[in-house]
Amino acid sequence: MDYSTVMRNIIFTLLAVLISTTATTLNASMLLDKVIVYFDPGQAPRQDIIIRNPDPETLYLQTEVYNVVNPGRENEERVRITDPDKLKLLATPRKAVIPANGRKTIRLVSLEAPSKTEEVYRVTFRPVIGDIHVTQTAIKLLIAYQTLVFIRPVHPAYDVTADWKGKKIVFSNKGNINAVLRNGQFCTSKKDESCTPMEESTRLYAGQSWELELPDSKGYVRYGLFDGEFEKLKTFQPNVK
Repeated sequence: MDYSTVMRNIIFTLLAVLISTTATTLNASMLLDKVIVYFDPGQAPRQDIIIRNPDPETLYLQTEVYNVVNPGRENEERVRITDPDKLKLLATPRKAVIPANGRKTIRLVSLEAPSKTEEVYRVTFRPVIGDIHVTQTAIKLLIAYQTLVFIRPVHPAYDVTADWKGKKIVFSNKGNINAVLRNGQFCTSKKDESCTPMEESTRLYAGQSWELELPDSKGYVRYGLFDGEFEKLKTFQPNVK
């Protein structure tokens, strides 16, 4: 999974209200102050997201919570949680009206910390159709945005190892939280000038693996491992974990 795609965190859901073949386009947009949220053990089980409406039209907003099942896998599934008895992440208010050039605070509340592996959610902020005040026909485009949410267990830790297979390296995360592999380098010697940047990066979820093609079978790889707060540089050498 390409990390830059994840960081954009935007669902391009285009819902159009078509009134005629010649129309003015109106955009219902918003600005979020957070696109990734971490709930860490020992901290308050609530976090606020501020949503701003930069448009001259009133923004009508609906909030939806999705549990991400098998995150990072080909069979990843996003299940919308509507049953109150199954809610472990609460977003309130569920519906909001944000005036032109105004803002609204949406509170996320973690109701239960996982016991073993972090829980992954996506919270969708979806504009819904309101009144269109124009003097001519119009098309209104509604674009939904998402925030990626991680609820971490009591003792959170990633454990990223690597196996070399010729010119390929396979990273595995044996920990209980995700880590972002970024700022990678491939080095042919201990001298820094022998290192070349690697553009590939990814979010490696707990229990997941990631295979990467290398420019050569001789050398070693360095990656920054980011846990959401700190980045730790780790060196991966052939046949060394």
